Amino acid sequence: MPLRALLVFTLLASLTGCARISESFNQFQRTWDSSAKTVTVYSLDGKAVRTYDIGRSKVTRAEAAGDYIYFYSEGKYVQTNMPYIAESK
Repeated sequence: MPLRALLVFTLLASLTGCARISESFNQFQRTWDSSAKTVTVYSLDGKAVRTYDIGRSKVTRAEAAGDYIYFYSEGKYVQTNMPYIAESK
């Protein structure tokens, strides 16, 4: 019985390690494989308000506290609920 418990513990520990390695690889891939992007924010009548150069950063959508997006541009946090288009350069 102790041998079986040891095997189960070893299996569970190795799966946890694989998940961490997999997430680390995904983060590395997002950082280095992503292309530079721009985000253009529009007013409700369809006119472009501002265009942000966000480099390889990502645009994140948050729905918990109302629909909005956020991203980082030039080291600053930007959050908006206005219409937008994210484009790869």
